[in-house]
Amino acid sequence: MTSLTPDILRETNAKLNICDDLSVEKNKNLIFVYCPPKVGSTTIVSSVRMSAFNKFTVLHIHDELMLKVLCGIENIKVIDIIKYNSSIGKNVYVIDIYRSPIEQKISQYFEKLAVFHFNNSPLLINNYNINKITNRFNNLFPYLSNEDHYQNAYEIPLPDVFDYNNKYMNQTINGVIYIKLRLKDAEQWNTILTNILGTQILIIKDYETDDKPIGDMYRKFKNEYKIPVNLLKKIEECPRLQYYYSSEEREEYLNLWRSKQCDEIIPFSEEEYILYEKISYENKYMNDIQRTHYLDEGCTCKACQIKRNNILYRIQRGEKVSEKIVHNNAKMEYVNKKAREMRVITVRRGPQRSVTQQKMRSTFGGSIQRPGASGMNINLLNK
Repeated sequence: MTSLTPDILRETNAKLNICDDLSVEKNKNLIFVYCPPKVGSTTIVSSVRMSAFNKFTVLHIHDELMLKVLCGIENIKVIDIIKYNSSIGKNVYVIDIYRSPIEQKISQYFEKLAVFHFNNSPLLINNYNINKITNRFNNLFPYLSNEDHYQNAYEIPLPDVFDYNNKYMNQTINGVIYIKLRLKDAEQWNTILTNILGTQILIIKDYETDDKPIGDMYRKFKNEYKIPVNLLKKIEECPRLQYYYSSEEREEYLNLWRSKQCDEIIPFSEEEYILYEKISYENKYMNDIQRTHYLDEGCTCKACQIKRNNILYRIQRGEKVSEKIVHNNAKMEYVNKKAREMRVITVRRGPQRSVTQQKMRSTFGGSIQRPGASGMNINLLNK
């Protein structure tokens, strides 16, 4: 692996749009939501961005492959970027989330159902026979969602027990604050994160599978799926379930699935799974690492900030909001709103600018020709 010099790490920060100007509050406070996929992490990212945009910079990373595909960063581990930012004086938080194992496997499977497993459009897959979807899932079951970043990627000691009373773990090691949440406690995340981060965090559900094009099949699968008895036995023996759930929580969870058992099946062997994965990679028709799927992409321009405040206000009033904060869309909404607000008045020809011209100049930061001139030049809201 390449030697990680300060220059390389500074360049890595730049590629991740991490600003090192510590005179700005949000540059000093850095949150890495660094966890496996399909555990509820997008909700955390959008919630903190919406609730505390001026206080925290939030990054969402699953693994080093994501760094390579999205940012061209190679030969650097995510944990090295985390430690570097702490070493230069930033307040660094790292968040991981545990999700119950069967549900995470189902969600991970459906996340790639169209582009990887069946190489077809979600709308067509919604019409498949449910048995085809179920049989493929059972064959893949042992190989889905076996990651735990807190235990395997953070390079920190694991406490003897999870804090079942407070419903999260929180360790500060070498200046970095490591946090472990559970998806089953999502209704309490607002209280937990507000206490840890020291500012009010409103939880905003984002990027749920039910709301995606594959949602019809996903809901049908969740309602009808019965787990083969031998696969449930593997879950009963899962060390992560034993660690993150108390004995009472574990029994409640397992009893729910014991009521939905079926005969055992034989899943893919390791050799069969390797071949399946190879063929699926060769056949897939699109990149399954998504660049934009957040309710809030984190843009800092004035138009996005105005839309962010508006959406947050509506959510606080109890509205369900599905529209996203996308820079180009927010910019055009801002421009159109300003144009509608501008009064149209008669303008005299001559060297003196009218009130309307002065107002437009100050609003958009550009220059406007006098009446009869060749046109208008407006430079606004560069991202």
